[in-house]
Amino acid sequence: MCPECHTRLAEWDRERGGDPHAYVTSTLRCPGCELIETERDHVPQGPSGYGVKIQLRPRHLHRDHP
Repeated sequence: MCPECHTRLAEWDRERGGDPHAYVTSTLRCPGCELIETERDHVPQGPSGYGVKIQLRPRHLHRDHP
């Protein structure tokens, strides 16, 4: 199984019962992922940014929420 797309090579291979057009792509934009990527731009490069994880938390649970 491919670790990236989670398909199996046999699914694409006619000789193994698959179909080279077994899947089609679709595109969506996730606002949460977009926010994480935007925040990632502020993480320092190199050792000072190693291990930095960005997570989404509901606003009402954030300590600065009034």
